[in-house]
Amino acid sequence: MKYLFPLLFCLCITSILNAQEEVLSFSEEATNTRTIEGYSFSNQQTGDLALLLVERKDLHAYLFNKDFQKITSFHAKPFRSKFSEIVGYRVSNNKFTLVAIDKNKKKYAVQTLDFDTKKATMEEFKFDFDKEKYLETVHYNDELYLITATRDNEFIIKKLNASHQFSEVKRFTIEATERDQKLLKSGFFTIGLFGKRTGNVVKIDNRVPNAIEQTAKSNKLYQKDNLVYLTIENDEALKSTLHIINLETFSLQTKVYDYPRGLKDDLKEYNSFILDEYLIQLGSSRDEMVMHIKDFDGTLLKEHYIDRDKPIAIKNSPIIQEGQTALIFVNRREMEETSKFLRKVTSGNIGVTAYKNKGEYYFTIGGYKDVSRGGGGMMMGGVGGVATPITTGGGQTIMVTYNPTFYSYSGYNSTKSTFFNTVFDTQFNYVEKEEEANIFERIKAFKKEVKYDTAEDVFFHQDVLYFGYFDGKAKQYHLYKM
Repeated sequence: MKYLFPLLFCLCITSILNAQEEVLSFSEEATNTRTIEGYSFSNQQTGDLALLLVERKDLHAYLFNKDFQKITSFHAKPFRSKFSEIVGYRVSNNKFTLVAIDKNKKKYAVQTLDFDTKKATMEEFKFDFDKEKYLETVHYNDELYLITATRDNEFIIKKLNASHQFSEVKRFTIEATERDQKLLKSGFFTIGLFGKRTGNVVKIDNRVPNAIEQTAKSNKLYQKDNLVYLTIENDEALKSTLHIINLETFSLQTKVYDYPRGLKDDLKEYNSFILDEYLIQLGSSRDEMVMHIKDFDGTLLKEHYIDRDKPIAIKNSPIIQEGQTALIFVNRREMEETSKFLRKVTSGNIGVTAYKNKGEYYFTIGGYKDVSRGGGGMMMGGVGGVATPITTGGGQTIMVTYNPTFYSYSGYNSTKSTFFNTVFDTQFNYVEKEEEANIFERIKAFKKEVKYDTAEDVFFHQDVLYFGYFDGKAKQYHLYKM
């Protein structure tokens, strides 16, 4: 039986390699290096797709219609190197306006790519946050919104206007139930948003797998159409806070959920995850782990329990430790004992991640620890969480946080965590089945057949997942429907 999964996995990968549909390819002879960045921007109204290939001094812009037929293209200059994070964009007809910020979030640059005139313009502005905290940007109906918070329990929604300024659209004062008034006065509903780091909200795409390093963060933001979900963990109060922002009605709902409790003693580490219209809460200690699935009204729908002295009954994979291990040159090992799993994950940051595929929920449950590297930096650092920076041929580093799908892909492929995988049905009952390769593992297998690839991009366009790359030797771009 132990050889059955590797055989099935290889057969699955072989069929995947033959199943990809190439939707477009084109040549770009003007590129000077083999290391290029790739970006994608969707026009939600028309279905058009803008693709950018960016070098240190050159930007190659292309516009395709919804059938991937080329409309036009032109060359321009990219952002200056100090603007190291592209945070979003807005679209108006054939004008794509991109926004990038500096690492201190003091300034931002706006670049407008006009595909009608084949010209690009660039402007720089100062952020004027006053006493507000920059949280994240979200994209809806081709508009770009910026979310900030204050220590007075307020959220502020700002919109990028035609003058390229962020103008206030709505200010929310967070209201609490009578039970939580004391927590409101203590700043509980925005606690954790004002830490030392300049960005401590990680944007999650829960349509795809995510690395534990991402989902183990305390503050997470999700978006589904017009709804933005912001979760904040507070271990001291033993509660998760969920803020739901509606970008259509500009309304806010705030909900508070008690953490799971241990059967043996107090749990030590906690976290949560949003999937569909459910809140998944995880608590652990060295002796036990408890997972609750609740609806947004707080009703407990399912509980799963793990005891250190018993085998894990809900796992579809071995317990896997990836990254640094006790053995030199060994970056992946498997373990059997539940006690070792609980001891390892509880000594760091725990997390749970899940996505839906073909009517079933695929979970990863585990934890990770920050590991210092030789240069003294912490493992997998990034603005707001885990993201693998893209470095151009000229040495410029860009953080791709406006696209949470690529954010998830880059983090998943460089995970350093301890975890196991499991599958549940739509009622969150355990489903015993052979483990399958997920979409990112399929892309990774597909990449093995590709040489000289750069400008990798993974993104959703019109609710379909695509993988694109540039062949630096042949100087051709390829885009595949996954």
